[in-house]
Amino acid sequence: MRDRIPLLLLLISSFAISTAAQQTSSQHKASLHGSVVDARSGEALAKVKVVVSGTDLTATTDEKGEFTIEKIPPGTVDLYFTTVNYGLVKKSVVIKDGVANEATLILNEDAAALTESVSIGIGPYEDTETNVASEQTLNKRELQSLSSILIGDPVRAAQALPGVSTGDDFRSEFSVRGAAFDRIGLYLDGVLTENFVHTIQGGYLDVGSLSVINADTVANISLFSAAFPSKYGDSTGSILDITTRDGNRIKPTARITAALSGLAGIVDGPIADGKGSYLLAGRKSYLGYLIRKINDKNQFTNNPPILNFADFHGKAVYDVTKRNQIGVSVIYGELDFDRNRDRNLLFINTVFRGNTDNLLANGHWTFTPNSKTLWQTRVFGLRTNFRNVNRNEDVLEEGDRTQFGVRSDVSFQPHRQHQVETGVYVRRLAIDSLSQSFFFLGGIFDSIKLQHSGSEVSYFAQDTWSTDERAVSLTVGARLEHAGLAHQTVISPRVALSWSPAKSWRVKAGGGRYYQFPDLEQLFGRLGNQNLRAESATHYDLSVERLFGDRLRVLAEIYNREDRNLFFSLSEPRLINNVVTFEEFPFHNGLNGHARGFELTLQRRSANKLGGWVSYSYSRTRLQDSQTGLRFVSDTDQHHTLNAYGSYRFTDLWSISGEWRYGSGPPIPGFYVHVGSDYFLTNQRNLVRVPDYSRVDVRLSKAFLFKRWKLTVTGEVINLLNKENQRFAGFDAFASDGRVFGQLDRLLPILPSAGVVIEF
Repeated sequence: MRDRIPLLLLLISSFAISTAAQQTSSQHKASLHGSVVDARSGEALAKVKVVVSGTDLTATTDEKGEFTIEKIPPGTVDLYFTTVNYGLVKKSVVIKDGVANEATLILNEDAAALTESVSIGIGPYEDTETNVASEQTLNKRELQSLSSILIGDPVRAAQALPGVSTGDDFRSEFSVRGAAFDRIGLYLDGVLTENFVHTIQGGYLDVGSLSVINADTVANISLFSAAFPSKYGDSTGSILDITTRDGNRIKPTARITAALSGLAGIVDGPIADGKGSYLLAGRKSYLGYLIRKINDKNQFTNNPPILNFADFHGKAVYDVTKRNQIGVSVIYGELDFDRNRDRNLLFINTVFRGNTDNLLANGHWTFTPNSKTLWQTRVFGLRTNFRNVNRNEDVLEEGDRTQFGVRSDVSFQPHRQHQVETGVYVRRLAIDSLSQSFFFLGGIFDSIKLQHSGSEVSYFAQDTWSTDERAVSLTVGARLEHAGLAHQTVISPRVALSWSPAKSWRVKAGGGRYYQFPDLEQLFGRLGNQNLRAESATHYDLSVERLFGDRLRVLAEIYNREDRNLFFSLSEPRLINNVVTFEEFPFHNGLNGHARGFELTLQRRSANKLGGWVSYSYSRTRLQDSQTGLRFVSDTDQHHTLNAYGSYRFTDLWSISGEWRYGSGPPIPGFYVHVGSDYFLTNQRNLVRVPDYSRVDVRLSKAFLFKRWKLTVTGEVINLLNKENQRFAGFDAFASDGRVFGQLDRLLPILPSAGVVIEF
């Protein structure tokens, strides 16, 4: 009995000590109340999961973006927070006992640069340029969703923007208001690019294209459909401006994407204790290997071509001082094309194999002497190298195109009501190439060797006068351009007006004249004409915008573009006096006409609930060749276009998005008439159209949050309704009576795919 008493006392004391420790521990636990906001807009974010690292404590933000976590041990704790379609962010918070702990957490968009600051004052529909007449943008969330899993292409993402028309699943290129892609200036980080896509050189209709730009490295995309600012030039249709992002200055992060088509990865982080940042990104496709295996196994006789591509993007910036920053960016991409068919089934002048390499190097220096002045200078170089061979391994095209130059832009505010922008852009273009065609039984039919170079110089200046009292902004500017090869100097005036008669209303109007110089192929190629001069277009644009609350808007826009002296070469087979003719003529400044129409857009842009747009565009074009008197619509004329996109994040881990693109069929370029199920040559151009295009894509994403990393699984279905869309990719042959042999090509059928993204 005596032996049991000490044991009993020991148990009682142990229990008392344990109870006291638990009470003491509970007394030294605290709570944390916080909120999560969007880094770009400061909007409160609902359905965000917050996890206290090393514990089982979690919370999810409410509709106000707020959360509360109880019983957190005092001291420094790490919080991980994220939601689907947003990045994974870590933040260290000091928890104090006996006080009300508060924290504001800033969440960055998916694949955006990590930051701990909020862009105050940026509304959902803010313009990226000063007082633009017509602008549509893609933010990071929209860009990531529209780039798709199968092919992460930011240029293809722009195909869903209001006013944009396309009817070819295999190409990144698109048209805007009846103007083809060769009239749309593609600016990448301030550099006007040419042929900067993964594609086979030579203008073959039956191949595809893919942007060399990795969607994960893009910060934003802006489309200026009409009357664009004077800083952009050498384009008569519109401007697509793409800006890549810097690496983050907080901590190293990584993102890996694996899909059925290939692998992609991006790593970024700080350098020199946050004085700069680096970014490294790459993509590699293996879809070509899968297609080859399928073709070999099934022994197809009409195999789809094999496309394998890879690209890399490296970027670094560094703050030399508080007022001086330097940076460098290098983008490189390569494409290998294999027709993957029996050589004997190919025509002699059909590409059997080909490859293309693209390189863009871009360095910049930015000087900000004060809060009212920004001066940036860029030095750049771009090169495209290509080689295509036929079934006999004979060269069809080979060579390279290069450009290098410098641009310098200054923006300053001499008065609180005036914003002045000015700059200079100098570039030198060169081509060194060989183009050949062959007789059916062999032997060279035609051979063109090009070795030419020339310079272009342009200057611009514009002044924007604004008054807050009257809510009016007026911009007047001009651009002076000189092309050495065309021996021509042109001046492009431009004016824009913005007026807000009420807080929720805005009226914008703009007009200007724009020029585009002929490229080296048009001047010196097989159908070249050294007497070509710049084509021109005069833009008129008027829009009315009505806001409903902070996130919803209705936009109505009407436009008129008067085209003059457009480049045209009458080189297509046609029927003249019942005789089939293949006569070709050199390029000339022969087309005059117009493009007119209107656009209606209903759009909601928010980090919560439903976001997206529905837009309808109506367009009419008309052109006339001054030499022959021919009248026809443009090759990319599309009367009706409907673009719809929507995204909904319905929990912290699930989201769904989709898009629908519909367009009435564009013309089949050339002299064709449709009789029954057959095509015949005729003497009128662009009479027959491709059938209407309609495609619905959907994607569903599910996020999984682990201790220090995040996994997102996405399933996607392209062409959900299995619409049999078609494209014109050239006809095979022509009979003596004008009958055409060949049909339109079918585009993508219903195509499911899946991918995973790992972030840490």
